[in-house]
Amino acid sequence: MAAALFLAACSTEDEVDAESAVILKQVPLGTPFKEQSGAMQRLGFTCREGQQQFGDRKGNWRDAEPHLSCEREERYRFACAKRTRAVLLQLNGRLSNVLVNVGRFC
Repeated sequence: MAAALFLAACSTEDEVDAESAVILKQVPLGTPFKEQSGAMQRLGFTCREGQQQFGDRKGNWRDAEPHLSCEREERYRFACAKRTRAVLLQLNGRLSNVLVNVGRFC
């Protein structure tokens, strides 16, 4: 029973929604790309810029718009850590979506 309760505390949809809301309050949709990293740093995140490529139907590779990958790690209980990761996606140089994941590691 104790193990089930511990595993259930790993991450919940409510926790992901709460983290997403905090991020979107600090970095609202439409925020210019250049302002996003500083706003995330104020929330305790460390960010790095990334850029993916995708292939079209003709086999040509194209660059997608840059995105930010951000991570924040906090102490959780005695020997564990809570890690929050967020990917900030942009469209036309402005924030279009935030993908959030929360996990705990011992």
